[in-house]
Amino acid sequence: MSSSAQPMTLQVARFVAEARGVVSLELVDPCGGELPEFAPGAHIELRLPNNQVRLYSLLNDSRERYRYVIAVALAERSEGGSSYIHGHVREGDLLQVMPPRNLFPLDTSAQSYCFIAGGIGVTPLLSMLSWCQQAGKPWRLLYCARSRGRAIRVEELAALPQVTLHFDDEQPQRVDLEALLAGVQPGEQVWCCGPQGMMQAVEQAAGHLPVEHLHFESFTAAPPADDLAEHPFDIVLRRSNLRLQVPVGRSILEVLQEHGIKVTFACRSGVCGACDTAVCAGEPDHRDMVLNAEQRASGKRMLICVSRAKGDVLELDL
Repeated sequence: MSSSAQPMTLQVARFVAEARGVVSLELVDPCGGELPEFAPGAHIELRLPNNQVRLYSLLNDSRERYRYVIAVALAERSEGGSSYIHGHVREGDLLQVMPPRNLFPLDTSAQSYCFIAGGIGVTPLLSMLSWCQQAGKPWRLLYCARSRGRAIRVEELAALPQVTLHFDDEQPQRVDLEALLAGVQPGEQVWCCGPQGMMQAVEQAAGHLPVEHLHFESFTAAPPADDLAEHPFDIVLRRSNLRLQVPVGRSILEVLQEHGIKVTFACRSGVCGACDTAVCAGEPDHRDMVLNAEQRASGKRMLICVSRAKGDVLELDL
């Protein structure tokens, strides 16, 4: 990842089993110093000893400067990130951590908030809830999980009257998202994070709401659709005065790296937004899980780690 920021060496002060298949890590400065500040919705990037790079949302109160707290779910098909953390990281270990970035920032000007979370997707919303509580802003949360044992902070959340919990093994009926979102009031914004199915269902049920009031973050990229056939295309780099070909099976990001073009990136799967790039000309073929419908329709930006071109040429501000 190309960035002017430098990694910090932080210590794992606490390593706790939060739920079935989920652990939380509390990271602190080993010398007791203050950490760089963050705002609700921010994440940190862990650079693990096995050379894996992973992004995790900060779930603690953003006013805290002495620690970062993250939750890590063990992925069913882990590529070495979550499985390494679960199997090898322990209290006292030192980890390389990049300073917080925020690609899912809370709009603090909203009058009220409707939060919708699925599974581990509740993590970025927890810091938002803390901010709402402190700021005296009205909010409500729908938190869904496969079972109570797989949900984090259940006791803490269940004690709050603004929280509705839904567990599939206890309540097999489908959550009525249409009714929930039909009750969204003027000035209330919707923030959703969870599995792709939930995100899509929420987006469909919220079709009557202004797009600027809908905010989504996903931890997994959408699988490629059958009709998204790939074809080679050219990219023109306006500032670098270069023209490069992107072949089938290679991403724009990979081609840029092969030619020594320095760009910011992290997840490589279209879920973090770190590689967001301005488009000067051409029509992007969006395949990410970050940009909303309005942003996609504008054609002015794209995530170069997964998205491609609908035509033969794309001109990028690089």
